[in-house]
Amino acid sequence: MRRVASLVLVGLGIFSLALGAVLRFYVYPELAVVPLDQKVESVAEGAAKVFYPKELVVRDARLKATRKVESNLTVPEAKVDGDVMVWDQGLVVTDSENQLVSAMKHRVCLDRRTNMALQECTQQYVTDAEGDPTAEDKAVHQEGLNYKFPFDTQPQDYEYFDTTLRKASTARYEGAEQLNGIDVYKFVQKIPSTKFRDQDVPGTLVNSTEASVKAERRYQNTRTMWVEPMSGIIIKGSEQQRQVLVGPDGKEGTVLLDATLTFNEETVKESAARAVEARDKLTLISSTGPVVLLSVGLLLLLAGILIGVLGRRARHVA
Repeated sequence: MRRVASLVLVGLGIFSLALGAVLRFYVYPELAVVPLDQKVESVAEGAAKVFYPKELVVRDARLKATRKVESNLTVPEAKVDGDVMVWDQGLVVTDSENQLVSAMKHRVCLDRRTNMALQECTQQYVTDAEGDPTAEDKAVHQEGLNYKFPFDTQPQDYEYFDTTLRKASTARYEGAEQLNGIDVYKFVQKIPSTKFRDQDVPGTLVNSTEASVKAERRYQNTRTMWVEPMSGIIIKGSEQQRQVLVGPDGKEGTVLLDATLTFNEETVKESAARAVEARDKLTLISSTGPVVLLSVGLLLLLAGILIGVLGRRARHVA
């Protein structure tokens, strides 16, 4: 009887140990992928100084930036069992009078595990123009992280894509914090004043007596992101953005935008809820589940061996 019990316990122990290992080293990598059916909306709000081109004036305004990110399942690379996802992003910025301040469209192919942009994809683009994307819009070199950090985000720097500059730059890790009771990593991407296009403008906007001049449009930004590390979801984001015209003389002219926009409370709550749900599922299959199974398996294995040894001793004494 003891021999049977010993064999059963040893078998259960081995099975539990194997299941724990499979859960951690096979199931977790397979399940730690972004679902293809993504549809997320975020809203950032804040005070700003805004240039209104129709009136040629700069006014104080309250801005609302609404960003919608949705999976595109029509692009050939987005296969159900594949490693590639395609996201369409639309960003619309309006003031309190519902006047359009700016708009941006972005399509990008991403690795479902790392969230890094993939160049080997068709139909990608970044555009802030009306109508269809131009050849230049489609030729943008897609790179870095986009809209999310990788699963199991590490306390290190990452390259993060900026749609205005149309290239990635470093988002530096600046420490661990708590946000809404959730452990998060804080990343800050500082973009110095950089020219991103030339445009013809009335000379008065850059302190010139000429009727029209070619001016530089310069952009700078400090983007701060609070990331739940297990899921890689950005719970809160904030941008301190400035755009200005620079004349042929190299001096700053009219400020086109000077704004600080931060996720509103509702967006933070929704992002936090999604992050916690994803974190708990990933934790279950990556650590909690394997630890429990490995612990139980070890106990069962030891118990089976002990019962077997005691059984042999009892038979020997008899």
